[in-house]
Amino acid sequence: MIKQYSTIAAKDETHEMSNPRIMVLGVGNELLSDEGLGIHFLKYLRQGDLPDNVELLEGGTAGMELIGLIQDTDFLIIVDALNANTNPGELFRFKPQDLKIFPEMFTVSFHQVGILDVLTTASILGTVPETIIYGVQPKSLEWGLELSPEITAVLPRLKEYIFKDISHIQDTLQFP
Repeated sequence: MIKQYSTIAAKDETHEMSNPRIMVLGVGNELLSDEGLGIHFLKYLRQGDLPDNVELLEGGTAGMELIGLIQDTDFLIIVDALNANTNPGELFRFKPQDLKIFPEMFTVSFHQVGILDVLTTASILGTVPETIIYGVQPKSLEWGLELSPEITAVLPRLKEYIFKDISHIQDTLQFP
């Protein structure tokens, strides 16, 4: 199920980039403990004050249906579990095109249709927003509704980075 939280109206011809539409998209399966990082993070992020032009979208394990939901966004920040074969809780920030340089280092999504597939298709359709991906190495992918302590400990730092990105976008209309 996809849950969308927003007060942003659909993009129209009068939309100005002086108030960019920013979406934070949390993806993952919250039934598989740390694989649900993106969904758990959005719940954590909702506890803070967000600008009116920031939309939160729980994408779950949705695939191509996300294209229609991200197409009216100027800037997209994705949060997902990422397998980089490193220590649990290791945090990564990259652009989708960075994976073309080091594709063997990361498995960006544990889902059937990965987020990179969605972004590639949106790009072909001409509807892909500027995108940054935050990935966190999970500890556990076992059945469970809670994040492991190592992953929960990353949430405040991840929130700080994303708030800095949002602030930078508001000031400069680009990612840092």
